[in-house]
Amino acid sequence: MIAKDGGRTARGWVVGLTILGGASATPALAQQAPRVGAAAPAAKATVGDAAAKVKREQINVPPLKETRVPVNPTDAIAIVNDQVITRAQLADECVARKGKEILETLINRSLIEQALKAKKAEVTAAEIDQEIDNVAARFGIGREAWLRTLDKERGISPFQYARDVIFPALAMRKLCEGQVQVTDADIQQAFEAQYGDKLRCRLIMVDKLSKAQDIWEELRKNPAGFEKMAEQQSMDLATRSLGGLLGEPITRHAHPKNVSDAAFAQLLDGDPADKDPSHKPKNGDFTGPIQASEGAWIILRREGVIEATPNVTLKDENVRKKTYEIVYEVKLKETMGVVFEKMMEEAAIENKLVGTLKMANEDQLPESRVDDKVKLMSNPESTTPAPAAGPDGAPAAAPRKLATPAAVPAEAAAEFEKLKGTKKPQPSAPSAVTPTPGAPN
Repeated sequence: MIAKDGGRTARGWVVGLTILGGASATPALAQQAPRVGAAAPAAKATVGDAAAKVKREQINVPPLKETRVPVNPTDAIAIVNDQVITRAQLADECVARKGKEILETLINRSLIEQALKAKKAEVTAAEIDQEIDNVAARFGIGREAWLRTLDKERGISPFQYARDVIFPALAMRKLCEGQVQVTDADIQQAFEAQYGDKLRCRLIMVDKLSKAQDIWEELRKNPAGFEKMAEQQSMDLATRSLGGLLGEPITRHAHPKNVSDAAFAQLLDGDPADKDPSHKPKNGDFTGPIQASEGAWIILRREGVIEATPNVTLKDENVRKKTYEIVYEVKLKETMGVVFEKMMEEAAIENKLVGTLKMANEDQLPESRVDDKVKLMSNPESTTPAPAAGPDGAPAAAPRKLATPAAVPAEAAAEFEKLKGTKKPQPSAPSAVTPTPGAPN
């Protein structure tokens, strides 16, 4: 269901807007393009016009050229050796190839426009114009050069950039006003990530805890074999050929946070209660297995430490302001995703292109039942039999065999079946607690 899927992926969609647009707006120039079929307005030449013309010629901007595009479905959009290709044929081909993707963009934009109207807010052409200048400035180039780059390298016209990237990003910022809170703790963590110590590491990534534990035991016996083990065993293709070497250092509080926290605790900070300096982590030490995601376990080895930036403190107002802005933008993008996802959940969307219907707040609707009996699809007149009453008069649950959860390996399920019925205590599974890091004892 495209509409419902859009709700589940709403946060990624909104953040995608901010990546390309810099959470910014497109030029008013794009929105002020002449309408199809409209006559070009006459204007008197002025000194300012002449200066603008010289400037455009100097930066090699192609002049605007009015094109009259056929608007009726039966109009010819192209003629090939007297054979007419109509606008309707072109439209049908476009719908077949890109219709689903473009329709989803239209649905998303409609939701944003409706939310803006409900809030009595708007995104003006001046805001769009200013924001496109801001984005270009962040890339260190002029406005026209930025628009030419988008058109040439990404196939995004100025009008598309304004309408489909910058406008939604600016609109979502307005819809999230007052919902972003930056705490002192947020600023402190961002400061430590930006200016604090950083770890250069190598990595081995595998898909199972048991495999990670086996590798960790091998490394205890032969710490020098880490690079070769990474080349042979790691499933991270980006670092595998480099012996597991990460291209960027790990900062404090980086995502996933459990990984960065474990890396600094085991490879830099050490045990705060242990005052023996010889026990402090050093280059060549490695962590125990760390769960990076549902299907990924990693072991990190310390290659070096980049010392914290000296003489920088949050007491410096400029540093504090810059850190605040960084945190605000990150939290704003997260909030934009949450707000858009809620908009999607509350919307009723009928997508006739793919034949789907999403009701407003459909996840909150009760299941369709009649007197606690589910209607059968094969026979609408029949219902599932009511369960027999239990000893206390309450309906007894019908016995049924539960399916093996998808996450349970087949061999584990088979072993469980063998153990069922016995009262003899069974040994517990190995603990998921990571082993103590470091070189072999």
